[in-house]
Amino acid sequence: MTDTDCVFCDIVAGEADALVIEDRDGGEERAATLAFSPLDPVAPGHVLVIPKAHHESLFDVPADVLGDVMAHVQDLATRMRGGEDRERGFDGVNVLTDNTEYQSVPHLHLHLVGRHDGDPDLLPDSGDCDIAKRDAFDAVTAALDDD
Repeated sequence: MTDTDCVFCDIVAGEADALVIEDRDGGEERAATLAFSPLDPVAPGHVLVIPKAHHESLFDVPADVLGDVMAHVQDLATRMRGGEDRERGFDGVNVLTDNTEYQSVPHLHLHLVGRHDGDPDLLPDSGDCDIAKRDAFDAVTAALDDD
């Protein structure tokens, strides 16, 4: 399924330019996911991973498709770290997503950002948030309450 107004669907269909990360799963092109460089990277090593099928967000993607996306994310993150030897690549990888009206493209996408020790933070400093750990916990458990 694709969305005719979705730039990521256009990339999947080969109708829009993108710097696609040539990535194979057992020697074959990945059937369910695609990785490519974003238009406005936040750091060297920034890549997006999307499902090839159109799903707007985390809230409507089927679990098996999300599993494919996460397997691709894990594989790329491991390889970006330099694999087992860790003598090349990044020290770590941040994985980020947004599933609200602030999402830049309404097609599920996860950002992987390769990080080196000493890189500036990508997330707001936790010191800027004046909330106690218990209050943060209570907010989550209240939202999860099924009653």
